[in-house]
Order: sequence, then structure tokens, then C-alpha cells
Amino acid sequence: MYRLNKRAFEILLKELETCSGNDEISKIERQIVMKRLEKLRREKGSPITIDELRDTVVDTFPQFSEKVLKQAAKANQPPGFFSNIKWVVILTTTTAGIVWVVNLPYPMIRKPIAKTAPILLLPSFINMDYHYREAIKNLEQAEQLIDKATSTADIELGAEKVKAAQKNLDNLPVWFLDYYPQAYCGWFDCSWKFTFDEFETARRKVAQLDAIVFQDKNALTPLEQAEKAVIIAKQQYEQANNYKQKQQAIASWQAGIDKLEQIPQQICSKSPISPTSLKKSGI
Repeated sequence: MYRLNKRAFEILLKELETCSGNDEISKIERQIVMKRLEKLRREKGSPITIDELRDTVVDTFPQFSEKVLKQAAKANQPPGFFSNIKWVVILTTTTAGIVWVVNLPYPMIRKPIAKTAPILLLPSFINMDYHYREAIKNLEQAEQLIDKATSTADIELGAEKVKAAQKNLDNLPVWFLDYYPQAYCGWFDCSWKFTFDEFETARRKVAQLDAIVFQDKNALTPLEQAEKAVIIAKQQYEQANNYKQKQQAIASWQAGIDKLEQIPQQICSKSPISPTSLKKSGI
């Protein structure tokens, strides 16, 4: 690091021109001070202080502005830590803004970038890869839970998986279908198909599973009511103190069983209580 930088030298030089005259003596004095300043510009070491600057010029030019000396001393200080941080923040913000712009879902922006600098599209590729894989996984889990449900909890969880799959499909850019991100797949392992037919098939599957969940929930309402009636009747039977109360409990119990038998077998099978098991209870 030189003791006097270019910016401070220019500030001092401008004031030096103002202070000196055009006569021969003034020119000689100006040259003397300029040689001192130029020597400081070539000399390596700690930045020159304001006192040193003052000693360099005021013996020849007593009228040299104190304000200018302070400006030059300030300009001569190296950039601090926070100044470096400021430029890092500016650079980072600018870069992030550029990456955000090129990842916008507009082919007119993305196509030239994909050819010249595909790495800038990495955020989009990662996001698409995630939602593509998650959509397939959630659909498979939803189908298993709904088709092979053994309880209301399975249907509820299946419904959540259907919603998650729909959200994943909503985050897949339809305009990007049939586009194979060769650059990304060259860096990472991916097996995307991304065909329009596959996307439409997934959407139809989501709608189909959603409809099944809706039907199952509607069908489970009378199932739950019938189960509740059977459980209450069984408790009343066990707690009955006389023959009449037992007969009333048995009638309620049988009514509950009759309601269960009216429910389709595929729905009734999702209940831990079945008409057959109830008939074997010894009533």
C-alpha cells in the first residue's frame, strides 16, 4: 500500500493550483510541493496522516486550506470492513436478481439462457425435479391408502396425499412440458419424462382419487352412525337390569346391524365392526 493514493493526490493538487501564483517563485514552490507529494505516492507504508500532510505543504503554502487537508486525509484511508461488506451485498443482490429474472417462466428469456448459460437455470430445474418426484410419490401413496383402506384414518391420510400431489402438479410448469433439461440431467441423475400425456394422466388420477375420497367420506357417515348405534346398544345390553331393558337393547343392537348390512361391502370392510362378527356375538 502506498502512503498517498491517487484520489488524495488529486484533491491536494487542485488546491495547490489554487494557492500558487503564476510567477516564477510560485512555480518553483509548487514544483517542490508536487515532488514531495509524488514521492509519497511512490513510497510504500501506512497511509499518511493529516499532520504529515500539513507539514508537507504549509511550510511552503501557509494559506493551504485546512478543509482540503482533511478531505485528502479522509480520501487517503483504505476502505474499511463495512465498505467491503457493502460491495459484497450489492454484488450478491445483483446476482440474485439476475438469476431470478432468467428463471421466470417465459420461454423468450429462458431459451437463449439454456443455450449459453444453462447453470443459471439450476434453481428452476431443482424445483421442477422436486415437485415431479413428489407428485409421483404422493399419487402412489394416495392410491395405496384409498384403494386398500382399512379405517377412516387411511382415507383421511389418502385425502391429504391427494392434495399434496395436486399442489406438486400445480408447481410444475405446463409450458415446460416436453422439454428435456439436458444440462441439468448431465450434472445430476434424473429420469424425467415430462410429456403432456403423462401430466394429463397424473391430473386425471388426482381427480379420480379425489372423487373416491369424497364418495368414501359420504359413505362412511352412515357407517359411523351405525357403528355408534351398535356400540351403544351393546353397552345398554350389558348394563340392563331386567328382561325388558335387555329386549330394548337387543332391538337397538339389531337395528344397528341392519343398517350395517345395507352399507356396501367395500365400505363396510373399512370398519373394525362387521355385521358377521356382530351376529356371532351371542345375541
